[in-house]
Amino acid sequence: MSNVVILYNLFEWVEKGEEKDSLAEHAIVEEIGAVEEAVRSLGHQSYVMAIQDDILTVVHWLEEIRPDVVFNLCESVYGDSCLEMNVPALLDLLRIPYTGSPALTLGLCQNKGKVKDILLSQGILTPRYKIFDRAENHIKGNIFPIIVKPLHEDGSLGISKESVVYDDEGLNRQIRYVIEKYNQPALVEEFIEGRELNVGLVETNGKLGVLPISEIDYSEFPEGVPKICGYEAKWLPGSTEYQKSKPICPAPLEWVTKKRVEHIATKVFRLFECRDYARVDIRVDRDGKIYVIEVNPNPDISLQSGMTRSVKVAGMTYTEFVGGLIERALQRRDGKMNNATK
Repeated sequence: MSNVVILYNLFEWVEKGEEKDSLAEHAIVEEIGAVEEAVRSLGHQSYVMAIQDDILTVVHWLEEIRPDVVFNLCESVYGDSCLEMNVPALLDLLRIPYTGSPALTLGLCQNKGKVKDILLSQGILTPRYKIFDRAENHIKGNIFPIIVKPLHEDGSLGISKESVVYDDEGLNRQIRYVIEKYNQPALVEEFIEGRELNVGLVETNGKLGVLPISEIDYSEFPEGVPKICGYEAKWLPGSTEYQKSKPICPAPLEWVTKKRVEHIATKVFRLFECRDYARVDIRVDRDGKIYVIEVNPNPDISLQSGMTRSVKVAGMTYTEFVGGLIERALQRRDGKMNNATK
């Protein structure tokens, strides 16, 4: 039996974003409950601990408990998603093993612009983009449609049907909205029309495996509503977008396309040195070109998440999945990890 601390960030309202954004943060409660139940069913002793406004309190209790492993569910610190990387960095300094990706991976992937720079440097397709750190009124001559996103947020925060724009006026409006509402630069990105795929990856028994690919089917979306998994589609059950976006797993892909997608997702996982598990979001356009949209180390693993859906379709129970993550962290502590998959 091992002592397992389930570490998460307690939601604190900050002066940015929309009031509805708290729904995404509160969804962590379900995730914590599912992980805790799995940990206990595996025979481990579990402790649930929240990072609030005083990191020294967390350090104190970690030193008191001296857990064998920390199950890291933190997505921000003090309400700032850019500080997410500091949690594994702190655990490294305390020499406590933890599940999921290391600090550098989380820090890089939190900056969507840096992710795209690295992808392009390795010849991996990603939509063309530009970053704006201040609102401007003279942006003209663009090729539409374009999607505008916050540079640093997860969980589709700041992304809605208004995020896809079709003229200069809409583009300027959304850039201003992101900068003023979310206090961060705006990522302006070529909007790729096509199929949307979520590719989950898990390291098991020293090998990296690709889970059954999941597709988000937007065929029932009303006319004029952009086919994206925005905030409403992800978090608001009463919205049209939520009700009309249908997950299909496994995705009905031709064999060649499936293998190409799996190859790219695997290459991306290794390129960013993700660890244990991750999700790569991809779009395939009408010509069959494969674009990496986003890299998600430590993705949502609540019971209703796409990652969990793919895990179950692969024939793995949720408890087995959680147990595998804990086992890998314990192997790192004991120095038993295969060098090829560290």
